[in-house]
Amino acid sequence: MRLCTWWQVVVLVLSGHYLHAGGSGLNVLVVVNPNSPNSLELGNYYCEHRQVPPQNVVRLRNWTGGNLAWSRAQCQLSLLNPLFEALSVRQLDRQIDFVLLSMDIPYQVTEAGSVNSTTSVLFYGFKPDTVPPEAVPPSCSLSSAAFNSYALSEAIFHDTPPDTAPTNAFLAVMLTADHLAQAKLTVDHGVASVRTYPTQTVYLANTTDESRTVRYVLFDDAIFDTRVLGN
Repeated sequence: MRLCTWWQVVVLVLSGHYLHAGGSGLNVLVVVNPNSPNSLELGNYYCEHRQVPPQNVVRLRNWTGGNLAWSRAQCQLSLLNPLFEALSVRQLDRQIDFVLLSMDIPYQVTEAGSVNSTTSVLFYGFKPDTVPPEAVPPSCSLSSAAFNSYALSEAIFHDTPPDTAPTNAFLAVMLTADHLAQAKLTVDHGVASVRTYPTQTVYLANTTDESRTVRYVLFDDAIFDTRVLGN
């Protein structure tokens, strides 16, 4: 019996299995707008193609205000409250790292003249605007509270959430497009890219726009790393 068990362990260790880095559908919470047929259909489409179980789907509560902006209080009542209630009741609070918002959900959160994105509120809470740099919109400021411990940590997100988050922190994304078919195509492209190694040329460009070319100092390291990996 012991010999049989030992051989089972050896076979399991040596057999080829895919290892999935960065989580799976079990770690994703999908939020849909029940008043939007497109949001519901896209949410179902994403869950089907990414193997997200039904208990990982949450519906907005009492939201009929469109898909552009909501106040901080409205975001709390319609999105955050049902989200955290679902995590608690379904015992998912230690399982969910990612939140996907399925189109037709407001992307701006406003309060007292400050504007945040809905996804950033899910990441580390609402941060009031500070004085912006000269000649840019007021919402382009970066609050000192926007700093977070996860940035540059190179650690597992669940073990190193941003220390400025008032509650659970999530890596959030809004899946949207001008049309439902276009949004579904984004899902298709993502699924098709899993475990692929593209061979096309990548261009690393340094432009005269200093605000948008801050990463050029890392290009040498990126080129070196790809050569070491044989790409």
